[in-house]
Amino acid sequence: MNSDISLHEQWFAAYAARKRARELHDAAPLDLKAAHTRAVLENARRMALHEKFEPPLVRACLLAALYHDLGRFEQYLRFHTFRDRESCNHGLLGVKILKREARLAGEDARTRKIVLAAVGLHNRFALPAHLPRTVELAAHVVRDADKLDILRIIDEHLSGPGPCSPTVVLNLPDDPAQSGEAVLRAAAEGRVAAYADLRSVNDFRVLLGTWFFDMHFVTSRRQFVEDGHARRLLEALPPVPPYGPARAALLERLTGAERGAPGSRARA
Repeated sequence: MNSDISLHEQWFAAYAARKRARELHDAAPLDLKAAHTRAVLENARRMALHEKFEPPLVRACLLAALYHDLGRFEQYLRFHTFRDRESCNHGLLGVKILKREARLAGEDARTRKIVLAAVGLHNRFALPAHLPRTVELAAHVVRDADKLDILRIIDEHLSGPGPCSPTVVLNLPDDPAQSGEAVLRAAAEGRVAAYADLRSVNDFRVLLGTWFFDMHFVTSRRQFVEDGHARRLLEALPPVPPYGPARAALLERLTGAERGAPGSRARA
């Protein structure tokens, strides 16, 4: 099966442009999402090809990556936030839009099923158990590819010379005195922190560092470490309590992964 999805990419670019034209105040977040989609697609392409998936699954992974944030545009136009808890589930909204626009009408039934499931599940804290293997693989590709580019975006914004857009950091306060105990506990225990537990920008830095524990492919684990975004975000945390222990533990895990130390790999 052909993995060329250029016609889908053209439709997405036109759709994003139409939605952007409707935003009369600040369209920068929508530009960010369009650029993010392109980056996630390239991350997913790298993963799917490296893992040597069969061509039909490669195509499904690419389509799911392209459409994973389709719901973000309507979400932002309606609510002016990307926080699902304060607006709507953008994954499920994306599924509704794909169906409404009949974007997958030209794909076979198996591909449609995989793409719709991966789009609808990509923003879940964890995937449901007992998914069909192809759905599970496609969802993991999208989730890993998505996380890798979110790391880039947040690193570039927080490391830049100017103030960071509140939308990019989920409108969290940049207050070192506000810390989420559950986020720090997750880091200490070697598991992924939850968005619902975020209290500040520094919590967000920690959460992003814990994503190392949820990389599912050799390619994504390697990129997580080699890109350097997670390390820069973590090094910017205060080296003293309450963040010091989480900072040290996560940086030690990244250093171990760079050196190929036993036990440093994320869950497969």
